Amino acid sequence: MSRHMNSGRKLSRNSSHRKALLQNLIRSVILSESIQTTTPKAKETRRVVEKIITAARVNTLAARRLVHKTVRDQAALAKLFGTIGPRFKTRPGGYTRLIHLQNRVGDNAPMAILELVEKSEKVAEPAPDAGKAEKTAAPAAEKAAKAKQQKPPDAAKAPKAAKAEKPPKAAKAEKPPKAQKAPKAGKGAADKKK
Repeated sequence: MSRHMNSGRKLSRNSSHRKALLQNLIRSVILSESIQTTTPKAKETRRVVEKIITAARVNTLAARRLVHKTVRDQAALAKLFGTIGPRFKTRPGGYTRLIHLQNRVGDNAPMAILELVEKSEKVAEPAPDAGKAEKTAAPAAEKAAKAKQQKPPDAAKAPKAAKAEKPPKAAKAEKPPKAQKAPKAGKGAADKKK
């Protein structure tokens, strides 16, 4: 008996689980433009992603409805038709690539990266340490500038003066240290007294 009309991998899942898995992988590829997964999952995802991007190049209502059957996420649809479709407008196909990695440590499964061939233009990120310092310093400076703009100069001085005029809080009366409790009278204590 031959395998006519039996295309696609089952990925050791029933049909509903396999459909949900592929929808999640497709959504991830669209939003992050690169995912790392097992090679069979990546190959199955690539089949569907290529067809979806081809439909997104047209950007018609009919194409949106066709793609919406598979991609049920509004953010992914917006990115697909807004940025990814126009980016591949002149490319005749082959929108994704597979990069094979080392096998996974736990079960030795073959791993791969599935990514779009043409990635979006991203600003080069600075070194991790420098980025943290800039990120924390910039919002603090912005908050201080906004606070100065919102409060008039007299209002800014008034709370400081009010704080200075308040009498200091009376110190709480110190409690005497707790006396140590006497040991409970028991058989051992009674024997010691005798």
